[in-house]
Formats: sequence, structure tokens, C-alpha cells
Amino acid sequence: MKKKVIVISNFHEEISISRSNMASNYFLSRKFDTTTLYSSFSHSLKKNRYLKNKNCVSISTISYKSSLSLKRIFSYFIFTFNVYRYLRNVKADIIYLNLPPNILALAVFLNRDKKSKIIIDILDLWPESYPNDSALKKIVFLVLGIIPKQIRKHAIKNSDFCITESELFYNQLKLKNKANSKIIYLKKFQKTQPLFSEVSKDFSIVYLGNIGEIYDFDSLFKIIKGVEKSRSIHLHIIGLGPMSDWFFERLKKNNIKYTNHGATFDEEVKNEILSSCWFGFNGYKQSTEVALSYKSIDYLSSGVPLLNSAKEDTFKIVSQNNIGFNFDCGNLDNLIESLSITSKNDIIEMKRKAYQVFCDKFSGESYYDEMDSVIEHVYN
Repeated sequence: MKKKVIVISNFHEEISISRSNMASNYFLSRKFDTTTLYSSFSHSLKKNRYLKNKNCVSISTISYKSSLSLKRIFSYFIFTFNVYRYLRNVKADIIYLNLPPNILALAVFLNRDKKSKIIIDILDLWPESYPNDSALKKIVFLVLGIIPKQIRKHAIKNSDFCITESELFYNQLKLKNKANSKIIYLKKFQKTQPLFSEVSKDFSIVYLGNIGEIYDFDSLFKIIKGVEKSRSIHLHIIGLGPMSDWFFERLKKNNIKYTNHGATFDEEVKNEILSSCWFGFNGYKQSTEVALSYKSIDYLSSGVPLLNSAKEDTFKIVSQNNIGFNFDCGNLDNLIESLSITSKNDIIEMKRKAYQVFCDKFSGESYYDEMDSVIEHVYN
């Protein structure tokens, strides 16, 4: 009889870069009876949706516009409660749970069957990942973060296996002493190899993803205006978010040349835009704890070098492999100077290296082998 697996993720999308989607496809490929529980509201697209995949079950919740709002938190509570109700009536051999939201662990552990194996996959540190750039925010997040942190701590301690997507998260959660734990980097299956010869003639930067609070767009504007003094520059945007109006108003106010491609999950469309660009912007506010982002894997999968301020994992990868530039928002002069003299030949070489790094570290093929070892550990 097939083992029953339930994959649970508030942020599930049927795209190659989605961690829960990759997990679901893995379990299906290994012939498990697999069901994926996902939110009726897409955080990425900021709209309600229904997936036609027969292996997916929509869990009702409410929509929200702002990533920092009480309505978003309330949406998590509703999603968690409805997952709890679902699990009361369905038993599983394996529950694969993406965190955050950390409260979601309550729905799983309050319904835990003694025979069930629970695998926790931590995609982000919440509330640590949100930028606390003022004394008031630090106090608020310190107080509000006590309960989510304790829930996460309990979930990790009582899980049968814990996965993190980066070395930074692994170290901060002190998992080195937990035998049943592992770092599995973000992975992606890339069908199309980038054509490096199609890079744009003029200098270009692309920003991919959510236009939201945690990203350092002020540095992006300063970089563009600085490089603009010595060469023509064009910005490409693939995405949307709660700060879209502010973002595009600032672009117009600063007379920055840009093309807004909107949000898309079409891999061919994304790859075509990304492949032509010189650099991908991966900049975060200083107080944000991010080590490895979905957007950075998307950039590398299309052979796009990074302009990066993320810490730890991505910082090391960029510096060790010469696939772009790391920067500090407090000192952009050296970066601007380097970008001002970077040639198209330099970029083509960086792009080849960027794609090679993707193939070596983040290609989806290795994910299945790593998950095989997790399942073997869980049942031995």
C-alpha cells in the first residue's frame, strides 16, 4: 500500500522555483500518494486562485494587500485553522511542512498521529527576516516574535527531520547538534540553457520578484544614477507588490529608463528577459536576515550575475565564483566605479560562470537524491 504524504505550504505555487512544488513532485515521482495543501490566496500574485492539479487541495483564507499588516497575520490564522480541520479527518504517513508561518506547525502537531513522520522545511526566519530599521519596530517585533519563535523551536525539536534552505538559517537555529537535520539549498529545474550571445548591447539591470518592504530599492536607484553618469543604463522589472506605486513613482521622479514587464510565472518569458540583462538586483535592507533568495536562483538559472547585499551563503557564492558584485548600502562608490567600466565581454564571462554555479549547486536533479537520503533517515 502506498504511503500517504501531505505537503503543506502557505506559499505554494506551481512553478519550478517553488520549494513545496518541488517537494510534491519528488513524492509523486517516488510513488507516494501525495496531496498538497495550499492557500487560496497567492502571496506572490496578491490575488485568489484555484489550481486545477488533482493532487492539490485549496485551503480557504482571506486576501491582503500589504505584506506588513494585521490582515496578513489574520490570513495566516485562518489558513492554519482550516489546515487543522482538514488534518482532523485525514491521516498521513508523512507530513512535509513549510515554515513560516510558524503558527502552521500547531495545526500539524495538535493533530499528530503517533505513526506519522513530520518533516519541517524552513524557508525563512520569521520574524527575524523582517527589517527592523527603527527602535519602535525592534520592540514590536521582539514582543510579537516571542510566540512564533517558541512554536518554531517546538516544531524543530519534535520533528522527525528538519531542513533549512541555507547555511545561515541552519547555524542561527543551532541545528548542528540535531542529527536529523540537513541543509538543502533552493533548487530549480531549468529546461532552457541561456543564450549568452543575446545579452543586450547597453548596460542593463533586472529586478525580479515582489516589490515590497524588505528590499533595498534606495540603493538600486543610487546605483543606477551613479552608473548613468558614465554610460547608458536600462532597468527591467518583472514583478509587482504593495510598494509598486511608490517604486514606479520614484523611477519616474529620478528619470530612470525602465521597462515594466509585470508579474509572470511563465519560465520561457522570464528566461528571455533575464538572459538579455547584465545583472540581477538582489539587494536587501541591512536589518533583513536573508542568505539565499528565490530570485537569486532564478537569476543564476538564466546566467545573470548578481548585484548582491544578501549575507552569508549568497555573499560567499558571489565572491568565490566572480559572478557579480557584493555591496554594502553604506558604500556604493566602489560598486558604481566597477559597474561603470564593466565591458560586455566581462559580462558574457560572468554569465557563463553564473550559469555554471547554478548547474553545480542549484540544479533540481540533485534535490531528488538529497530527499531520498532524508526519507531513508526518517525510516531508519
